[in-house]
This record gives sequence, C-alpha cells and structure tokens, in this order.
Amino acid sequence: MQRRQSVVNLQSTIPKSKIVIHLQSSIYQKDMGNDNYFIRNCIPYLMNIEYHHPTEDDVEAMTEIINSSAKDLKHSVDNSVELVRTWTFGEKDYDPKGYLIGFAGSQPVVYGGSTISKSRLDNGHNDASVSLAVIPEWRYKSIEGHMFNATFKFLRSRGIDSARFFTPEASGWRNNMAMEIGMEDIRHGYLMTCKNQGQPLNLPTPDGFQFHHKMLDESSDSEISDFVDAFNDSFANHYNFSPSPVERFIKVRDEEAKTGECKLRLTFAKKGDEIVGVCFYEINHQYNKQNNSKAGWANILGVRKPFRSLGLGRALLADAMCWFHEKGMDTIYLGVDAENSKALDLYLSLGYAVEQEGIHYELIL
Repeated sequence: MQRRQSVVNLQSTIPKSKIVIHLQSSIYQKDMGNDNYFIRNCIPYLMNIEYHHPTEDDVEAMTEIINSSAKDLKHSVDNSVELVRTWTFGEKDYDPKGYLIGFAGSQPVVYGGSTISKSRLDNGHNDASVSLAVIPEWRYKSIEGHMFNATFKFLRSRGIDSARFFTPEASGWRNNMAMEIGMEDIRHGYLMTCKNQGQPLNLPTPDGFQFHHKMLDESSDSEISDFVDAFNDSFANHYNFSPSPVERFIKVRDEEAKTGECKLRLTFAKKGDEIVGVCFYEINHQYNKQNNSKAGWANILGVRKPFRSLGLGRALLADAMCWFHEKGMDTIYLGVDAENSKALDLYLSLGYAVEQEGIHYELIL
C-alpha cells in the first residue's frame, strides 16, 4: 500500500525551546480516505497543539499523559510524579532535546521521544528505544506520525542506525501507529502467568549448590554489583541484550527504599563462593492496590552457561514461587522472548501459560 510521509515541519521559533507546527500544502494523505478526511479531522488538531522540549516544570503534565495513555493496557500501574522525574530528568542519558510534549491550550495531550543509552552504544548497539504517550481522545489525529517523525529526525542527527518500539499487546492503537510509520515487526515476546496453583513445588536445591536470599533495599553496593555481573554474564547471548550498568540497580534500590511501593528480593545460586545463577522478583504494592490483585512479578532468572541443564533455573523459580505463596500472592507474572524455547518449556512445566503477546518493532534510519 502506497503511503506518503507527513511533511509537517518543526521549527524552533518561540523562546524556551517551544515549537510550533507549520503546515504545507499536500501535507499528508491518510490511507483510510481522501484529503477531505484529513482537512476535516486532523489539521484542526495539529494547528491547535503547541509543542516544546520538556523541562522539569512539565513533569506533572508528563505524568498525567503517561498515566492516561496507559489506562487501556491490561497491566498498567500509575506512575507518581516523583517516579517520572527520577527516571527522566534524574537519568544521565535523558536528553530533553530528544522529547516533545504537546498541549492543546492548557491541556497536556502528548509526550514522547527517545533516550539514547550510552551503555548500549558502548556495547555495540547503535539503536534507541522510542516511547509515545497520547491521551485516548487525541489519538488517530496525525499527532502520532508527527511525534514519530520528530523523534526519528533527532535520532538521525545523533547518528543512530535504528529506532525500536515495543508494544505489550499484539494489536491495537500502538501497533497501528508503528505500522503506519513504516516500522517492521521483528520479534515477539510473551507475558506468562501462573494463577491459583496452591502450594507451589518446593524443589530441593541441586547438589553442590546453595541459595542465598537478600531483600534489595538491604543489599550493599558490592552485593548488587555481584548480582549484576552474574545477570549480565547469564544473558550475554540472549536476543538484543546489552549489559546493564550496576548504577541502575543501585538507583532502583535507593528509590524503592524511599517509596516503599515494591518489595524486591534477590536470590543468588552459589557453588562455593562463585555466583552461578540469579533470580530477581518483586511484589508491587501500588500495582496490587490499583488492580485489586495479589500478584508478584519474576523479573530476572538467569544461570551462567557452564551451570545450565543442572536444574538450577527450575529450582530458582520454584524458590521464588514459594516466597510469593508465603506472602499471600495468588498470581505470578513473567516475561519471555517468544523464540526462547528452553525457557518457554521450563515455564510451561511449572504451570505458567501465555497470557499476552507483545511485539518489537524496528525502523532502520
């Protein structure tokens, strides 16, 4: 299907990095109909939105947009203003020039852009993830294409080769926008769930190994560094993986210690003094309160390559499931690459089922 790209131009014509839209003739033609559809339904919205690069004064508006946009997602949880501030302006890699926020009068309606991760660049991944949040009543009015194009322009100016976009669902508004802008479906992932299983398997620790547990907020910098080393080594050959900086996990520890919104736990599998496997899992009190649920999330499960096929992964996950059960949780979630057949077989054997399919999209810049 032929599609002409929008030629909406962004120009910095207002102080404090504010940006206004200048519309040219034959600006855009949407596949769903003729030019009259766009003139009637899209141009008025574009002309009424003022964009600028976000500042810290915009964090409350950013939070409002992010939370409103995520309401249609099955497992959404509201972000606090302070959490958004911490993971945007509090991040070394966050560059406001890579983002736009748009207002219709005084109403915040759209926020999005891309952060270029220095860690990924240092590890040979010349790409960047794109995010986009639009409040529901302003969707499908060409705002999305405008935001994507502005983001791609920014990434190209920084020499980035590809833009990535993830949707946690297999269809819907986010998927439609990714395909409309020309992104390709390159990989799928599953959200898996284990529900109401009663007392989980209490598997013995494989011979010659020991499990050590530590709450994240009680862990030292050194213990977190050891955990991250084992995690990075365990996932070294996984699809699109890039080593995580130790500082990121330390920041998670420090922020969660302040808010108390999550109960985060680490398990180390050791052979003597060597860490050979890890598991990282949590109970998110905010999520459970908002969704009236009793759910836990298994975030990381990894075993170093020389120690695989010895039952360590199964025992680590079963150990985490027992802890969730002790804490009164009746549902456990985890995510997995759809092409990781060994992990899928393991999770299915422990009572997990695929609940939701997400899609990774990519655009070569």
